[in-house]
Amino acid sequence: MGDLSALQEVLTSGERMNCVQEFYRDATILITGGTGFIGKVLLEKLLRCFGVKTVFLLVREKCNKTVDERLDEVFEDVIFDAIKSSPHNGKPLFAKVIPIEVNFQSDQVISSSDHQRLLAAQVEIVFNVMASVKFNEDIETALNTNVLSSRKLFLLAQQLPHIRSIVHVSTFYSNCHRSHIEERIYEELPFGGFENILALFRHLTPKEKDQLKPIILGPMPNSYTFSKRCAEVMIQQQFSGLPIAIFRPPIVSSAYNEPTPGWVNNFNGPAGMVVPVIRGQVYWCYGADDAAVHMVPVDYCVNALLAVGWENGQRKRMQESTMSKVVPVYNYAFRDNVVRNRDIGALLALGVDSTLGRIFGRYTIHVTSSLFMRQLFINWLLIQAYVSDTFNKLTGKKAKNYDLIKRVVALEDSTSYFRCNSWTTENDNIRQLWDRLSEDEKRFLPFDVETIDWKYYFRHFVKGVADALKRHCLARQRACSPKPCC
Repeated sequence: MGDLSALQEVLTSGERMNCVQEFYRDATILITGGTGFIGKVLLEKLLRCFGVKTVFLLVREKCNKTVDERLDEVFEDVIFDAIKSSPHNGKPLFAKVIPIEVNFQSDQVISSSDHQRLLAAQVEIVFNVMASVKFNEDIETALNTNVLSSRKLFLLAQQLPHIRSIVHVSTFYSNCHRSHIEERIYEELPFGGFENILALFRHLTPKEKDQLKPIILGPMPNSYTFSKRCAEVMIQQQFSGLPIAIFRPPIVSSAYNEPTPGWVNNFNGPAGMVVPVIRGQVYWCYGADDAAVHMVPVDYCVNALLAVGWENGQRKRMQESTMSKVVPVYNYAFRDNVVRNRDIGALLALGVDSTLGRIFGRYTIHVTSSLFMRQLFINWLLIQAYVSDTFNKLTGKKAKNYDLIKRVVALEDSTSYFRCNSWTTENDNIRQLWDRLSEDEKRFLPFDVETIDWKYYFRHFVKGVADALKRHCLARQRACSPKPCC
C-alpha cells in the first residue's frame, strides 16, 4: 500500500535534526511546471530558504517568447519581492535558475546536447509539477499533456545517474469515482489502459471521439481527473524502479502566510468564483450543504511537497535492502478541521470589506443545494451584466460584464461535481511524515492543515484575489491597450 513506516528505522535521531534542509542544501534540482501557480511558490521557497546549488527549469517557448523571456516574466511576480529585497537585489539567487527549452510534443524533449549532458552530470532531485488543468479538454489532449509528457520526463530521469528523489504531483481527485481514497495506486483502467485509448483514437473522427468520451470517462467527471489517474498507473507499471513518489493535493488555493497572506496569481477554482463579489455583486453557486471542501493553501502544499521529496530520498537507501517496487503515495487531504460548503459564505464574508459584505454578510457568496435559487441568481446577474454592457457601449466603453459572468458560471459548472460529493481518505503517510519532522522543521515547513485557522485565512482570501485582479488588469493594460480594463 506504499506504507513508509519502515523509514523510521532508516533514520537515526541525528539524521532527523534539520535533515530536510540538509537534503536540499547544495542540491541540483529539476522542475517542470515552474511557471505555474504551485511551481512559482516551490521555486521561490527553494531559492529563499534552502541554499540550493542550481535549479533547472524546463520551459517551453510560448506566445513567441523565448525561455529566457518567460523566466524574466516569472521573476516579475510579486512572489519574488522578498528575494529582491535581499543583498544585491537577489541577483545571486536568481542566477541559480537555469531555464532549459523543452518540447514534450517531440521525441527529443531537450534538443540541446549540451543541456542533456548538463542534466545528466548534475540533477539529483526532480519535481514534476506540470499539468493541464482544463476540465473541459478532450481526452486525447489531456492524455498527451498529463500522461505522455510525464512519461517522457521519467524516461529522461532514467538517464540521470545521480537522481535521489522524484516527486510527481497528481491530484487527490485522481480516483474521485471512489468514495474512499487510499494511499495507493488503483491500476484498473477502461479499455485496457490509456495506450489502447490513444491507439483507438487514431482511427476515429472528432465526432466519434466526442461520442466515445462519456463511455471512456465512466463515473469520472472530466478528462483532467481521468488523465491524472492514468498517469499514476503509468508510473507504477513503467517507472516503479525509479526513486519516485506520488503527491496528491486537493484544491490548491491562495497562500496562508508565504509569500504574503492571501497571495494568488490565477482565477481557477475558489478564486475565480469570488470575482463577482469583488465587483460588488452577490453570487450563489450550487453544491451540497454538508460536503467537505478539501482545500489547502499553496504555501502549505509546497511545504508538504518539499517534505515528501526529502522522505522519498530516504527510500532509495531503503530499497537497497528490500525488493519493494510499490510507488509510495501521499494523500494530502485531512479528516479534521475541514471546511464545509455551508460554512463558505460566512468565512468569505470575513474578508469582504464593502457595504455589500456588511449588508448581506454570509449571503454575499453562498453555496446552495437549490438549483432554482442558483439559477435565479445567475439570471439576475446576467440581466445586470447585459444592462451594464449596453450602457458601456453607448458611452464608448468596453462591454465585458456579460462575458465575465458567463466565464464565472462556466467555472462553477465545471467544478460543481466537487461541491456535490464528499470523500473519506487515508492519509497515514502524510501524518507519519509530519510526525517525523523536528519541532524546528515543523515551524519552518508548516503543512498540517488540521492546525489552520480558517477564519484568519479567509480574512485575507478575498483581498488576495482582489489584488491579483488588479495586477491582471494592469498587465493587460500594458500589453494590449492604454485604456483601463477594470
